[in-house]
Amino acid sequence: MFSWINNFGLAVVVLIFMSWVVSKASDKLGDVLHVLGIKLRIPTSVRGATFDAISSSFPEFTTAMIAVLIYKRFADVGVPTIAGSGIFNILLIPMASIFAFKGKELLLKVDKKVIYRDMIFYTIAIGALALFTYLGKYTPFTGVVLVVIYVFYIGVLYRNTQSYRRELTQNEISKEKRELEEFLEEEEEEDVEVDMGYGAIVLWIAISIFFIWISIDAIIQSAIVISSTLNIPQYVVSVIIIAACTSIPDTLLSVKSSRMGDAEGAISNAVGSNIFDICVCLGLPMIIAGKTIPANFGQNIGSFMFLIVSMLTTALLLLKEKGVTKKDAFIMLGVYILFLGYVIGVALNLFV
Repeated sequence: MFSWINNFGLAVVVLIFMSWVVSKASDKLGDVLHVLGIKLRIPTSVRGATFDAISSSFPEFTTAMIAVLIYKRFADVGVPTIAGSGIFNILLIPMASIFAFKGKELLLKVDKKVIYRDMIFYTIAIGALALFTYLGKYTPFTGVVLVVIYVFYIGVLYRNTQSYRRELTQNEISKEKRELEEFLEEEEEEDVEVDMGYGAIVLWIAISIFFIWISIDAIIQSAIVISSTLNIPQYVVSVIIIAACTSIPDTLLSVKSSRMGDAEGAISNAVGSNIFDICVCLGLPMIIAGKTIPANFGQNIGSFMFLIVSMLTTALLLLKEKGVTKKDAFIMLGVYILFLGYVIGVALNLFV
């Protein structure tokens, strides 16, 4: 569809414009799903890890699907994009959320149970993907294993939701609706109403998904052209450029939640997005492909290491007894800069 993107200048322009389209479409999708979450009486930490995570991670899912079905470049586009996006999400999104937080307290605090819950499942997801990458191939069975991990995760979230609903009062529901209504007015989201019907919700979801799919297709083609023109390995372009482009929605959504004082929703979106990315965004394309896909462990080992390091960095900071300060956000930024340095080193063959 986007074969007309065939020169460097055009590719850069399309990449920037389509990244903007993705952010707008994902933002709309996130607002609509936020309304749906309130209508279904889902707790903020669960909503952040499911509806918010799915809406903001749909660009990553689309990237993996297009990489498998259209470009047949799952190993050097799909997996690196998800890995790069994961590192971006777990470091830069909490960092942005910390700076955006407007709660009454100076320190941002998140329920430790939420952190342990999400980090445990995230570790399991990384471990499973690393194991199959080490074995040198991805198969439909690999996809099934990853999706099953996510199903178990959803099961735990469902139990949390049931408990939350039993304790939720009508006053709390009304308060949450008022806060979202005020925020949507502040953001000038005239098309999204807290009391919108399910039909309108489904329509907006379909429209948003359409624009995200088209935009990601253009972004991948642009990245391929940039990679060829500058003679940069496709892996490097995927793990930095495409990953950053597809992570914009995650960042905006978490910043939105944090500005509303919803720290748990913001952090749960960041980690929940990564679990969704690994288990569903990679798992489903593997199943749909229906064949063995070669995996390069040597190429991805650095990314896996940084996935673990970034997770531990953020988890340890969030588990601090007194809460997270803005100074801690700079530590997250520092680890991400180290990751960029590693990727640049790979591009320059410094580690050969």
